[in-house]
This record gives sequence, structure tokens and C-alpha cells, in this order.
Amino acid sequence: MKTLDLTIFANFFIDSEERFQRMKDSFYSFYSINPNQWVINVRGKYKYQVADFLKNEVNVNLEISFLDSFKGWMHDSRNISKKIISNYVFFWVEDNILVNEIDFFYNCVLEMQKFTVDVMLYTFFTKNTKKVREIAPVISNGNYIIVKKNDKELINIIKKKNGINFFIIGMPSIFEKNFFLKNLFSSKPYLKRWPRKYPFDFEKYVTDKIVNEFKFALPKNELFACIDDDLGEDGYSLISRGLYPNRIKRSDLKKLEFKYYLLIKKITSIFPKKLIKFFARVFYTINIFYNK
Repeated sequence: MKTLDLTIFANFFIDSEERFQRMKDSFYSFYSINPNQWVINVRGKYKYQVADFLKNEVNVNLEISFLDSFKGWMHDSRNISKKIISNYVFFWVEDNILVNEIDFFYNCVLEMQKFTVDVMLYTFFTKNTKKVREIAPVISNGNYIIVKKNDKELINIIKKKNGINFFIIGMPSIFEKNFFLKNLFSSKPYLKRWPRKYPFDFEKYVTDKIVNEFKFALPKNELFACIDDDLGEDGYSLISRGLYPNRIKRSDLKKLEFKYYLLIKKITSIFPKKLIKFFARVFYTINIFYNK
């Protein structure tokens, strides 16, 4: 398998033995894709174990860092993104595992390059994901992917059918480099949805217009699957399918990793939800000023 013009990019938080194990299982599922670069930033108390693991396993260009600044995830990710040399970027989310053949994955990336695709979600192959994205007309039909166009007309249709809270760009995606950077360096959403230490404002709703239009793709068959999140569809996750050991409940893992965020939500739960959500976003936005 020839070296692929692809950078594996991650800025993840590994703070428990379970999260570390899931990261390793995810890695072993796809590492033989033979990318030409790995750009990895690790946070959390297992960061040095993760670095040692990757140094032992990765034989190509590996850039490891441990940025965890007060300025937050977006700021640190923008810094490490300067190291990317490939034309395509695989945003590695460590709780997803390749469930297809490595050759299928490899050819999906090749066809993304062939059809100049901007982004392809590589996981969450659920009925709802396919239903929403199937609204758009096909502009290119490959052997491994289907290419479509996202524009104002499609966004209006999605908003009518699914509301404004539908994600049009998700983290677990493969990106054309310039599109990835445009999304990463975007100031949207103007009112931040998450504290700056979390990565989730990288993801964009249909209302967070980054460009007027872009090409997106869908794999013709499921590529990756999430370990423990069913995404509202019974039986979706690998644990629900009986394909991954259920060593810890998803709710317990979230309590470990989101304890302060969940504590604030619990304290403020006595107030009207919409009011709290608005003031929380104002607070996150004020804090984001440190990110300049």
C-alpha cells in the first residue's frame, strides 16, 4: 500500500485507563492506512504514556506535543495545525473504530482526492445521518464514495426538516487541508457553545456558515463506528452490537471527564433552561477573548 497523502490529526484528552485503551484499539484498527504524517497533541494524565505508545508504533513522520494552555483547545489546535504537510487531514477521534477493510478506507481517501471533496464524515453511519445528507443531489458517484454539494438551498431544507441544531460539520471527518483550516480558524459560532478547554466548537451547525458552498461525501458502506454512543438509534454503538467490551458505562466515563462541566449544569438546573443556556454561552464567549 503506497503512502497516502494524509495527516492523522488529533488533540485529545486521555485521562483514564479506559480512554487510553480505547485510543489504542482505535489506533490498531486503522494505522496501516499508511499516512505520510501524524500530528498529535495529547492532554490529560496519560499523555506521556500515549506519546510513548505512538513513538513505538508509528514509523513515519510523527509530531507529538503536550499543549494544554489557558487559551483553550482551539488556540492550541491552531498552533499545531501549522505542522500539517498533507493535502488531506483525518481528524482522529479516539472512541471510533474502523469496522470496514483498510483497503476500503484507503480508497475512500483516494476518491476524495479524485473528486476534490472538502469533507467526509467517517462515522455515525446512522439512519438519521444518511437521511439528512441524502437530501442533496449527487454530483459525483465513485466506487467507494458518493459526492454531494452543500449550499444555501440544502441548508434551508435541512433547517426546515431538522431544525437549526443539526451539525453540518463534525469532528470525526476527513478534510481537505484548506477547508479544515478554514473551519478551525473560523470565529463561528460567535456565541460559543462550550468552555474553551473542550473541542466541540470546532463542529458547526447549519447556521454557522463558513463558506457559501462545499463538496461533501458519504462512504457507500459504513467506515468507522462509535464505541459507546448510540446517537439516539438503538443498537448503533459497538458496545450495543456486542462488538466491544462494556468495561465502563458511558455515563460514568462522562462523569470522570466532564465533572466540572456537569457540576455547573447541575447547579444551574433550577433556573429556566433557555436563560441558563444563553448566559452560559455569553460566559464562554467572554472567556474566548483570551484566545486571540
